[in-house]
Amino acid sequence: MAHSSNLRGIGFMLLSGFAFVLNDSFMKLAIAALPPYEVLLLRGLSGTFFAVILLSFMGDLQNWRTAFDRHVMLRAGLESVAILTYILALAHSPIGDVTAIFQITPLLVILGMIFIHREKSTALRLCLVGLGFFGALLVAQPGNAASSPFILLAFITAIFAALRDLAARQISGTVPALLSTLVLILVVLTSALICGLIFEHWIMPSFVVVQLTFAAGLFMMLGHYFTLLAYRHASAQAVAPFYYSFLLFAVIFGFVLFKDVPNWISVLGMVIIVTSGLAIMTLENRKVKA
Repeated sequence: MAHSSNLRGIGFMLLSGFAFVLNDSFMKLAIAALPPYEVLLLRGLSGTFFAVILLSFMGDLQNWRTAFDRHVMLRAGLESVAILTYILALAHSPIGDVTAIFQITPLLVILGMIFIHREKSTALRLCLVGLGFFGALLVAQPGNAASSPFILLAFITAIFAALRDLAARQISGTVPALLSTLVLILVVLTSALICGLIFEHWIMPSFVVVQLTFAAGLFMMLGHYFTLLAYRHASAQAVAPFYYSFLLFAVIFGFVLFKDVPNWISVLGMVIIVTSGLAIMTLENRKVKA
């Protein structure tokens, strides 16, 4: 039974990666016609709509007061910075490259646990983290004339996403996960509105673009929901390695939809990032079993 449950969890994690990359792809298509923060706002409206429906179905809206937990709000604020920089990187860089750099987030979480929470670590673990950062630099290729400087914003995204995940660890188990996600969506939506009014000149979206942002909001919510189901049906050790399916889906969608073909240096960097992450997960699994 445990084996069957783990397979279901792995399946949900794969669906999560597929849904999140679809969300990014639809946003990138919409950004071709609208300013980035306007797209983020429209996606936020769609995401709010689907989140409220799902929360109503699950009966979790009655716990709305728990959403004002300070750790929930801190997580949402950190996510806002991560998303506001991510959307700019996505608008100007290949989706596969942006996703690859974002994959260093778990490595940054490890550093946060070491330096913020004073967790003990080994030299091997730190070397693997450093190897992952080296892989991210190969993907970004700073100084390369063919590489957009906006790709460096993906590093800021990863930093704040790691801080977000560290804050999420402090959220009480009494707060429904999807309710916390709704708060996150609303805070990001508000941040996008403010930044858009200050920095952008908004235009009336076409029906096609509205459909793209509506679909992006739907798949964003499905991504969060499938992630929740993945960890409910399987152990973290079984599910975690399949987090890197995001990168595979991103490269495939980047090629199919945007004709993005990563050069061999970027591919090498992606392989290094994934190898580093999987090696660290293997070490963590051994430590848990010990």
